Amino acid sequence: MMKRLGKLLAAGTLVACGAVATHGVYAAASSSAPADADNAFIDAMTGDWSMDGPTLGKPTHYALHGERILAGGFVRFQMRDKAKPPQYQADFFLGYDKNKHDYIGHWLDQFGAAGARVVAEGHRNGNTLVLIFPYAEAAFRDTFTFDPGKHAWTWLLESQEKDGKWSTFAKYDVTKG
Repeated sequence: MMKRLGKLLAAGTLVACGAVATHGVYAAASSSAPADADNAFIDAMTGDWSMDGPTLGKPTHYALHGERILAGGFVRFQMRDKAKPPQYQADFFLGYDKNKHDYIGHWLDQFGAAGARVVAEGHRNGNTLVLIFPYAEAAFRDTFTFDPGKHAWTWLLESQEKDGKWSTFAKYDVTKG
C-alpha cells in the first residue's frame, strides 16, 4: 500500500485511504441489519455531503453521496473529486454485523483490484467509529466522528508507521451540501 501511495504521489495524484474488497457473503440480509443505535448512526451518514480537507497536506474537495443499499445492510458512499474532470473517485461500503457487534468497511477506487484486498473491522464508541485496515505494508485507521449539533462529520484517515505511531493521511470536514 505505501509503495503504491508513493507512486501515486509522485505522479501528482491524490488518493483517499486504500481500496478494499470482500469475498465474504452474508447468509441472510437480516444477519447484517444494524441494531437501533447503530441503525441511527449509519442513517446519519446518508445524503449528499461536501468533503473538504487535506490529503497528504494538499487541499482536496470531494462530493460525497451516502445511501443505503442491499436491503439496508450497507451504506455506499460515492466519493468524487469536484475537479472537472474528477482526478479521483472511490466508493466506500460500510456495514454493521449485529452478530459480532462490529462494523466492516470496504474501499474500492479507480486504481483497481491490486489495492482492494483488505477488509476493515471496527467498533463504535458513542459518536465515533474507528475502522482498522490491516494492510501488509502498513495498517490504516479511519475514524469517523459525528457532531449531532452541527449534523456534520470529521473523517480522519491515518497510516501506521514502522514504529507503531500513526500519521495523518487525510482529514476531512464532511458537511451537508
